[in-house]
Amino acid sequence: MNALVVPTNRVEHLAEFLAAWAPWPWDRIIIVRDGPELDLRLPAGLEAEAAERLEAFSWAEIDALLPEPWIISRNDAAIRSFGFWRAWATGAEIILTLDDDCFPAGDDLVPLHRKNLYRTPRWESSVPGMRVRGLPYRNLGTLPDVQVSMGLWRGCPDLDAVTTLAAAAPAASVADAPTRVMSAEQYFPLSGMNVAFRRDVACLMYFPPMGRQQPFRRFDDIWGGLVLQRICRHLGYSIVCGRPFVDHRRASDPFANLSKETPGIVANERVWEAIDAVELGSSDPLGCMREMGGALAQRQDDYLATWGNAIGKWCDLFDLAEQGDPEGGRGGGEPDRARGRDASQGSPTRAVP
Repeated sequence: MNALVVPTNRVEHLAEFLAAWAPWPWDRIIIVRDGPELDLRLPAGLEAEAAERLEAFSWAEIDALLPEPWIISRNDAAIRSFGFWRAWATGAEIILTLDDDCFPAGDDLVPLHRKNLYRTPRWESSVPGMRVRGLPYRNLGTLPDVQVSMGLWRGCPDLDAVTTLAAAAPAASVADAPTRVMSAEQYFPLSGMNVAFRRDVACLMYFPPMGRQQPFRRFDDIWGGLVLQRICRHLGYSIVCGRPFVDHRRASDPFANLSKETPGIVANERVWEAIDAVELGSSDPLGCMREMGGALAQRQDDYLATWGNAIGKWCDLFDLAEQGDPEGGRGGGEPDRARGRDASQGSPTRAVP
């Protein structure tokens, strides 16, 4: 089973998103509404599909389900972490995530992500796109333990606000970017807008506290990606980047983004060093994540310490689910079912887990 996680604070964009991706290529869809209550609108004709395959959560449902709901960000796309845990707890083998302003771009999204995860060749040409001498014709092998596939974007590339406002033309076209295995010895900015990963590393996909009551915003996937990459390097896991592409139609305001990003710009110069310095000894993802959380919690920095403590509570959710409590220990049963409204006809619809 595969599951898609979509964070949203724009109901109108979500309805357009769901309509554009129909027929849905995912077995389940988890909507994480970044707001105090659910206000889900479904496009006409998708009510039956939603009733079988879609569930939605807002702050209210997250508060009811989790014993430590403060670890899930509010007013920031990092809220999608809840959806990652929910997808894992309900049995998804492959977990995907898209932003609600990402639309089909002609690529077969799920099969290409699956190919990256399970059928990436062990051999690669020294010149992308050219069959150089010495490359095997038939037996390219299969690279084991590719755990994460990051897709790229057509349309608006994922640039920061400074670059966007400067109207600087990118030096390279995303369309020319080959699908490649990223070097384990280098860090790269992980964009959370088009990603797929195996359930084995779901515990590593925690995007740190951002937004409300936090000093930083819009660095959630970048900094969460640093932790992911550090632990993948230790465990010998690989990350692939390239296709499938999505059509990114930017919905955010670059001036507003600049205000949100400014506090994190300076911190971003040093956060990676703190992550890189953590010594890991465990042989499994959850054990490594606990070691990462413990190390950050000991840092003489309020934000890093908060992040480290949050990682520890995040790991507890996976322990509780493994012990047979898929609701994370709160014991409140299933959340209220997500109630939506048909965007065209106004008829009530219901999305059920």
